Amino acid sequence: MTLEFHRTEPANLDALARLLISVFNASPDAIFANSQVLRWKYFESGPQWEGSRSYLLTNKGEIQAHCAVWPLNLHFSGQRVTCNCFIDWANGRNLPGAGFMLKRQLLSLSDAAIVVGGSPDTRAIVPRLGFAHAGEVALFARVVRPWRQFRTRPTEPIWKGTARLLRNTVLSQSSPGAISKGWRAERINSFESVVHYEHESDYPIPWRDSNYLNYWLRCPAAEVLGYALLNNDCEMGYFLLSHVEGQTRIADIRLHSQDAAQWTAAYRLAARVAAELPETCEVLAVASTPFADEALTASGFRNRGSVPFFLYDPKKKLAGAPPIFWNMIEGDAAYLQDPAYPYAT
Repeated sequence: MTLEFHRTEPANLDALARLLISVFNASPDAIFANSQVLRWKYFESGPQWEGSRSYLLTNKGEIQAHCAVWPLNLHFSGQRVTCNCFIDWANGRNLPGAGFMLKRQLLSLSDAAIVVGGSPDTRAIVPRLGFAHAGEVALFARVVRPWRQFRTRPTEPIWKGTARLLRNTVLSQSSPGAISKGWRAERINSFESVVHYEHESDYPIPWRDSNYLNYWLRCPAAEVLGYALLNNDCEMGYFLLSHVEGQTRIADIRLHSQDAAQWTAAYRLAARVAAELPETCEVLAVASTPFADEALTASGFRNRGSVPFFLYDPKKKLAGAPPIFWNMIEGDAAYLQDPAYPYAT
């Protein structure tokens, strides 16, 4: 047996899609394995990466394992640390352990690496690769249109659906909090005028530039909308909304400030814009840092649980640093959805 490590090419996509569908026991029309989505994820320019972001381990041309990298460069306190998130990690049935070997090889491509959540198998394996449990990513939700949500939810026992409707109706009445005078959001169709969205922060925060943000506006798996954040007509940052069926997600948010009150205003404004979209039943957001957690709680969101945040940092470049500011566009969380469970509430 001769194993070969190489980058995925467009000619490999059909075979790769079959592997992903088989490994994840998914429907043939699963969005994450759609050919257009795969091309966008792995080949389209935008993320700071040269060439294909998808890698294979093959034997005589047959795929034994796959893993894709989602590059992000972390900046904090004047430092820069290259880092990758991993997505679409799959091990074929013919060679147990091939996925482990592939991922170990990919760890050499950056200073650090991140895995958020993952299957039970993934959570069991990553510590063996040198990942440490470095925190949690909390999921927050705010119910906006409980009746529409009830009508668009998959069929369930009437008693269960009615109880959920009553509970969510009550939750939808919680106050989102007031937005300070002068704050507003302005829809933008391109980030071309933006050089970058870096700001000084004590928290490790991923680099953003116009190429990467525009790349997300072209996402074929969800409707992604961009907004500039303004305070008294002064540009303060931006946010991205990702609309998937009846759920609208605050997929990314960035503010040129470390002031907690301003971050709360930014999250409240993003949530209000998301709620105003006519098909939004609930608004979803994540928090990996205390300031994001506090801002979302103050904006009427409810914590709906969390997933583990695993960090690979062999050079200890992030030792002693506060939690990484992680958002949904650091991977595929901005568009993935289980049709059987389309809502978090």
